[in-house]
Amino acid sequence: MIRDPGRVSYRYVTLQNLLAQAYRIKNLQISGPGWLDSDRFDVVAKLPKDAGDEQLPLMLQALLRERFKLAFHKEPKMLSAYVLLVGKGGSKLRAADAEIGGIRTTIGVTRRHVSGRVRMTYFAGLLSNMLDRPVVDMTEVKGVYDVNLEWSVDDRAEATVQADDPPALFTVLQEKLGLRLESREARVVMYVIDRVERVPIEN
Repeated sequence: MIRDPGRVSYRYVTLQNLLAQAYRIKNLQISGPGWLDSDRFDVVAKLPKDAGDEQLPLMLQALLRERFKLAFHKEPKMLSAYVLLVGKGGSKLRAADAEIGGIRTTIGVTRRHVSGRVRMTYFAGLLSNMLDRPVVDMTEVKGVYDVNLEWSVDDRAEATVQADDPPALFTVLQEKLGLRLESREARVVMYVIDRVERVPIEN
């Protein structure tokens, strides 16, 4: 993805990847025609100059409906996932003074970062995009909270490890937010494609 003031563009991207980003899900949660993960597209869309990352999914959802005539329904399925839970010592979440917004995410080779004002279901979706499996919110925590996390990727090559690297995600979640991730089978929402055009409508 390339983002400039007033515009966002995706080059040589699959529709499956666009769907995953639009709905904050993993590719494995999408069931549809085989070409979803093989055909490639260049997509350019307008975006308000002051738009935060939280507005990108909504923009992509509208684009997929309008240009690709996307229609789908949801089905539950048990999959290997992470469940987001409150840690044993209780939540350390700090309530935000505004609604969801200011979302920023960074996915680097050795580090990840996420910040902004989020609800826990939205936060779980952000983590899903940055981890190897879906994240399901089971915190039962309501409201909007400020988060600002940076962590090191667990499987980075030994040669890239630096003395000032932040801890791994599991540690950062517990220390800063009082939350934890648990690996288990969980009920995950599948997005089953009912209709999608292989040739998109031009602007």
